[in-house]
Amino acid sequence: MATLGMHGPDSLSLTLRGPAEEIVLATVRRWPYWSQAIVERDPSDAARCLAVTLITQRLYEPTLRAILQRGFGLTFGAEGGDCEVVPPAEPKPRRGRRA
Repeated sequence: MATLGMHGPDSLSLTLRGPAEEIVLATVRRWPYWSQAIVERDPSDAARCLAVTLITQRLYEPTLRAILQRGFGLTFGAEGGDCEVVPPAEPKPRRGRRA
């Protein structure tokens, strides 16, 4: 599940949890406007990541929303909230050309 959070007039966070969100994280993690990244690890297994929270300035909200909506179909309410990430469907096997 992805969570878009508003933190006062200045900051915005995107929290990604679970394996379905890895595709979103792989796309947005190198976006240059993140000011902070917080990694939440499993207390019983430090090698396992439970969630990643990325924080940016609120002025980038329209750009982030556009990336999430166009790239992943994620639409959040005006005040943020939760949105389920649907993993992409498995591609159908292609048949080779007949000679």
